[in-house]
Amino acid sequence: MNDKLLAALSYVTWVPSLYIVLTDRRRQDYVGWHGCQALKLWSWIFVIFFGYRWLLNLLWTIFYIPYSEYTEFLLGLGLWIYAAYCGYRAYQKTDFQIPH
Repeated sequence: MNDKLLAALSYVTWVPSLYIVLTDRRRQDYVGWHGCQALKLWSWIFVIFFGYRWLLNLLWTIFYIPYSEYTEFLLGLGLWIYAAYCGYRAYQKTDFQIPH
């Protein structure tokens, strides 16, 4: 698989980023950088999404807000769109850093 495609796929799904980090591909400059950065991004996506889900469930134990379950879907969709955008930028070989 070519390096640009592997770097881009590591942002779209988390499995290629884990593959990059756990194998010797992490020693390559371009693929290693994007693999580690994508794994960090997916870690933050999981923390943000499940933290929001936990807060929403906590809120629902107190009182129910109609249609608030759609915000969970929109948050997940927005985070995935951002990850896909980062994958697109990695495929174009633009150097960028995810804000942290």
